[in-house]
Amino acid sequence: MTSAPSGTLDVVLDENALLALGAGNVLVSRMLHQSAVTDAWRVHVALAALADADRVRAGLAGHVAMLDQIVFHPLGLAAVLAASGQPRSLGWSHTRHVAQPGLERPEGARVVTTTPTDWDGAGVRILDVSP
Repeated sequence: MTSAPSGTLDVVLDENALLALGAGNVLVSRMLHQSAVTDAWRVHVALAALADADRVRAGLAGHVAMLDQIVFHPLGLAAVLAASGQPRSLGWSHTRHVAQPGLERPEGARVVTTTPTDWDGAGVRILDVSP
């Protein structure tokens, strides 16, 4: 696995950012556009969060799946273990797991959200895209 190019910002969309994208949020749309045309952004999505968002807005997962600039993260054993004992949803826990520092992203990724207070105390950096 390779790390992001120098100057690239890694972000992971949470369930609420995915729902905002489906509702036409300009900031999330611009971020995705920039990730498609430049190396400035690298957008990640935890598949458990995508499933949670699709339950609220049916068809969203199919739309997001067509966006080839997104790095999708399957729900693996490490993510399930990280969710163990968490009072939050599996999608929230999976997003937090993806945002944590690791070999591919030594500094981790910022969680893009429209509900930043949902992430209080989670130990992740936030990018608030609320209107």
